[in-house]
Amino acid sequence: MILIYAYGSGLGHLKRVTSFLKRQNYASENCILLTNSVFSEFWKSGWNLVQKEDLFFSSAEFLPFLENLISENNIHTFIVDVFPTGFYGELSSLLSHFQGGKILLSRILSNSYFDKNPNIPDFDEIFVMEKGIDLSHLRSGKILYMDYQNNISEEISITIETPYYLIIHSQPLTEVIHLYRLAKMYRTNQKVVILTATAIPQENISSEDLVLFQQKPSQSLLSNAEKIFSGAGFNTFHMLVPYHKKWICNPFPRTFDDQFLRKTIHHKTD
Repeated sequence: MILIYAYGSGLGHLKRVTSFLKRQNYASENCILLTNSVFSEFWKSGWNLVQKEDLFFSSAEFLPFLENLISENNIHTFIVDVFPTGFYGELSSLLSHFQGGKILLSRILSNSYFDKNPNIPDFDEIFVMEKGIDLSHLRSGKILYMDYQNNISEEISITIETPYYLIIHSQPLTEVIHLYRLAKMYRTNQKVVILTATAIPQENISSEDLVLFQQKPSQSLLSNAEKIFSGAGFNTFHMLVPYHKKWICNPFPRTFDDQFLRKTIHHKTD
């Protein structure tokens, strides 16, 4: 069995790892996804998913749990998404002793992560998922490069009349509202459509505007929007690069994900 460690509260980590597994032709029945994401229910169908929202904050419980999970399921490959030693460094000792294959899915990390977690283990393979990753902190027998692939659906469930502006941001609510206020500053007669995974109280939006809750963006939804507003998280950012002429990208501060650097690198290479 393959264990995939996807630490993160939002949708991004699970989107990235499941997309990677499909592209690499890993059979879902041979994979176990370990996550703390509150959105893990979206992946319960078709995946072996273990959701432990609070366990990650208790080192005394975490390592015995993870060691048992590895032993009981005969884990031969450990795939880590983004954080080489875990978000808190919780994987450091385990990965140094794990005898199976070790794979890292790498995206941009701020230098503060490596300042707090200097003892990075060796990986058998590192998949570089975007430009701007500082590989000097990482060690691997093989470095592989992967292009981002869009994670969009064929169509959404309703027809939206034009003209409209589109906001794509899963959470938190404060940032969704910030993007909504930004869109309202631009609009003249456009409806604002918000694609999100966060419940938005009706008093926060105008009656003529629309919330699409927990739906994937479709090609037509993106193409027909006059402007698109989003943050600069990995998945959304790389999905929207082809729409850069009408895209308003607003990076948000994160503990270790440098969204501002991601936007800056794209502008330099655009």
